Amino acid sequence: MKKLSAEEFSQLSVKGKGRSSAVFNSLINLQEGEGLLIEQKDWTRKAAPSSLVRYIEKKYQMKFSFGALENGSGWAVQRLNEVKKEIKKAEKAQVEQPKMNTERLEMKSELTLFYLGRISMNKIERVEDTIKAAMIHFWKSDKKMLQELFYEIIEGLSQQGHIIIEGDKTYLPLKKTL
Repeated sequence: MKKLSAEEFSQLSVKGKGRSSAVFNSLINLQEGEGLLIEQKDWTRKAAPSSLVRYIEKKYQMKFSFGALENGSGWAVQRLNEVKKEIKKAEKAQVEQPKMNTERLEMKSELTLFYLGRISMNKIERVEDTIKAAMIHFWKSDKKMLQELFYEIIEGLSQQGHIIIEGDKTYLPLKKTL
């Protein structure tokens, strides 16, 4: 029996539970960025090593890049950097965003209707006057979000050709007759 230091233990190739092949053990023990060349003589199973690699990816939350060699002499496998933590953070952000996005979309649709009503009644509308009126009308809403949404709305309507922006005024364009 021999006592091992942390460095010596990390250098050992540890066999998994049950009957594990040398290829399986080598794949499990790969560090991020390291690769493995599996030759035809090393592989005795009927299915290609890609099935084993996919199994390890799912079971052990590892990520690999793999493929057969062009000359047919074997397969190459490389362990990629872990992205699991980033995915979890992104999933949490997506869970929180839908509620915020629905509120934002509802506010955007209400503000669009409010603006279109004002511009259809007044024909020419000053941007500052519309923002002030919107702040008064939607007094419970976040003022900064309201202002951002309003500028998104008038920019979108302008790009679509529904309104024309000149300086600080907006108005409906005259209809063209054919």
